[in-house]
Amino acid sequence: MDRIFDCHVHTFPDTVAAKAIPLLAERSGGLVPAYDGTLAGLTATMREAGIAGALNCPIATKSTQVESVNTWAAAHNRWPVLSLGSMHPAYPDMERELSRIRDLGLPGIKLHPEYQEFTLDDPRMTPVWRVCRDLGLVVLIHAGADIAFSPPYHTDPERIRAWIEAWPGLTVIAAHFGSWKMWDRVATELIGRPIYLDLSFLFGLCSDTAIKDMIRRHGVERVLFGTDAPWRDPEKEVTRLPALGLTPDELEAICWKNAARLLGFG
Repeated sequence: MDRIFDCHVHTFPDTVAAKAIPLLAERSGGLVPAYDGTLAGLTATMREAGIAGALNCPIATKSTQVESVNTWAAAHNRWPVLSLGSMHPAYPDMERELSRIRDLGLPGIKLHPEYQEFTLDDPRMTPVWRVCRDLGLVVLIHAGADIAFSPPYHTDPERIRAWIEAWPGLTVIAAHFGSWKMWDRVATELIGRPIYLDLSFLFGLCSDTAIKDMIRRHGVERVLFGTDAPWRDPEKEVTRLPALGLTPDELEAICWKNAARLLGFG
């Protein structure tokens, strides 16, 4: 693998990271972060892992954070760390802010239905799906269970399938290979559907054989390498890739070409 792009990482402003990372680690049951949550910490970790570029995935956990999150993301949206924006179901003027996200040069948004307390068929989200589809903004969504929350969860493979069928033309990346810890249902509900799946927080929880099989049945052109750093160590995640037994061309597509085509970098 000559080039690797990590399509699922998290960074925060330095002052926010100092508070957020310990709180999130505690909430997640004591996960040890791979870096301190800052941009400098991420880029140092990327160099150690041999990762050339990454996509930051911010989450506005309150409607009042939306504009500041997007402004900060745009100010730091430059190689080697690109960034998505975010939206919140309670934000009062979604269409205007989504248009601003587009105008700021951000390629899409990251959403987390657990932290943001919405379901995919929530009527409040209809303007988000419509405007993102019409503006060509990517929607990267947390999918499935979450280590920091208890069931019932807001997303699962069945709900995601219904959502993408209801919104043809919307470009969706379902994190954690479609739905975290629900991969048996991903295999029947999402594999082969018009949706991107990322590999974040997957290795060691699903067998390499099952991952390889689902990648090939889904279509390698719709799979993206991602780590969910700092909650996974990027260097360790990279070393897991050869064990999948994919061809060099397949790995290049997953680790670079698919993201480059989707996000528009060289």
